Amino acid sequence: MEELSPGLIYQAVQILGAQQATAANDIAEEKIGTLVRDAVTVRRLADVIPEAFGLVLASHIPGAENMSLPDTFRAQDDSGEWVEFPMRCEPIFVVAVDIAQHTFHNGPRALMQNLADRSSLLSATSQALDTGASLDGTSLGPPSFFGLPASLYR
Repeated sequence: MEELSPGLIYQAVQILGAQQATAANDIAEEKIGTLVRDAVTVRRLADVIPEAFGLVLASHIPGAENMSLPDTFRAQDDSGEWVEFPMRCEPIFVVAVDIAQHTFHNGPRALMQNLADRSSLLSATSQALDTGASLDGTSLGPPSFFGLPASLYR
């Protein structure tokens, strides 16, 4: 697993959050590719950072105070089975959550929104709220990272 400095992760946050989720995904990933050595690291940055931002935003949604948030994520092993890991096993997530918390409280708001809009965690939370469901006492499942092999975290 390629080690990344917090500064490099912050650069990736800036690149991914510069545009709305529907705009220029390939261009953002191409720019991230200039920061790191391999395609798996690009995938880690592009997938993990938005989930960190979505988790922070979901934790601040009114009515979500009693919702259980995930502290794990899933990646597939060579046989296609999903394996669950603590979020702390992904160093990008640890740094990105700190950046997301700071951004939530201090802005810029567009950066927070652009990144959280890429998150499956926030999408699931929003879908539940859109149906009128209460989040009180619910549990949000862990994100599954399709492009990241479980072998990275073993």
